[in-house]
Amino acid sequence: MGDTTIIEEEALKNETLLQNKFTEISNEFRKMEILSYETDYSKRFSSTPGAPEETEKMPVKTLVFHLVNECNLRCTYCYAGDGEYGVPQKYMTMETADHAIQFLMENSFGEDTVNIVLFGGEPLLNWKTLKHVVEKATEEGRKWGKQVGFSLTTNGTKMNTEQMTFLHHHNVMVSVSMDGTKEAHDRYRPMAGGQGSYDRVSKNVEKLMDIHTSAPIGTRVTVVKDFEKLEKSLKHLLSKGFYEVGFAPVTETNMQLALNEDDLFELLRQFEELSELFVEHALKNEYIGFSNLTNLLKELHTGTNKAYGCGAGLGFFAVSPDGGLFLCHRFNENEEFRMGDIYFGIDQKKRKQMLEDLHVDNKSTCKSCSLKHICSGGCYYEAMERQGDYRKPNAHYCNWMHEWITIGLKAYVKILRHNPTFLDKISGTTKERCISN
Repeated sequence: MGDTTIIEEEALKNETLLQNKFTEISNEFRKMEILSYETDYSKRFSSTPGAPEETEKMPVKTLVFHLVNECNLRCTYCYAGDGEYGVPQKYMTMETADHAIQFLMENSFGEDTVNIVLFGGEPLLNWKTLKHVVEKATEEGRKWGKQVGFSLTTNGTKMNTEQMTFLHHHNVMVSVSMDGTKEAHDRYRPMAGGQGSYDRVSKNVEKLMDIHTSAPIGTRVTVVKDFEKLEKSLKHLLSKGFYEVGFAPVTETNMQLALNEDDLFELLRQFEELSELFVEHALKNEYIGFSNLTNLLKELHTGTNKAYGCGAGLGFFAVSPDGGLFLCHRFNENEEFRMGDIYFGIDQKKRKQMLEDLHVDNKSTCKSCSLKHICSGGCYYEAMERQGDYRKPNAHYCNWMHEWITIGLKAYVKILRHNPTFLDKISGTTKERCISN
């Protein structure tokens, strides 16, 4: 019985009661065509979408605008070298932004909806161009018959009332980077002058919550060695009005900051605690914004079947301040990952080769893994940093991912059993729209 066997053998082993309940749920999955019986061992996994044979007509759906290669913080763990990506003081002009918007409109082909991510460095340092991008892209979207969604990632130190009001009027989704309580946040997120940034960010977030009510406001915590108890961070940040909190282990090779095996185990243990808290509230139809679990539950509920670790190079690209196209925002200004530019278009030959190399079936330890369609080897940038090759799977997370998906499956089964409509709500879909591919 295909993937269900893996789930029963590995995820719910030694838990008889849950196994019985799980069998009932798996029967429900089969009715929904999310799972199916397969007696042939070689066909135990559902088929993987292949690498694209042609890429010329693959639409670009999301474009990350690097509005500036500069930041006013000096976060100890910053992967972008203080926001400069090795090429400091580059600001995107309005003329370049216009070309980037045109590129997105033309290369999204028949897509009704496209997304623009406002990014940096600290994007609010280039407010004039940021404002222009939102207004111009909205105008162009109307001409092209496309809905344009906007999201902004900011450190939260530079927002004023006028800017917050603008973001509200244009329904811009905002993610503010905060690392928990003042003590945890100030430890690794100092201003350029060395002083802590928490007080300034906290004050701005309070004002932002009052003014900007048209779109959800979330936050992301970078988890560094000797991290604050996650439940403490989660409750603190939710109390400030954030809709969701996401936790991401730092991408670092410096083991004074990176999480070792013991740290990852502790992170997993605390993820399980937060998941239990999430389920407890979900059964009462209450939402606790632990976005790591929310995202996993959405993928389980909609039957995600991925062939790639993310959308980079498929429908997702990043544009640098001078118009270069890169595989994703984390590879900004890295010439090895330049995929063309907004003036002459995507280097389709390079794109096709990268997508062939990055396909999950070309990762030896992934192609027979039970998680291949939900993990697919993980982040390419993380693989480059930790494994030395962006094409390799993130082997340092393999065991962790198996344990985390097991926790997610247990949470999913409990919620599906007792409050299934909750899963429909957080997935933004009804059962009838669930997909299996």
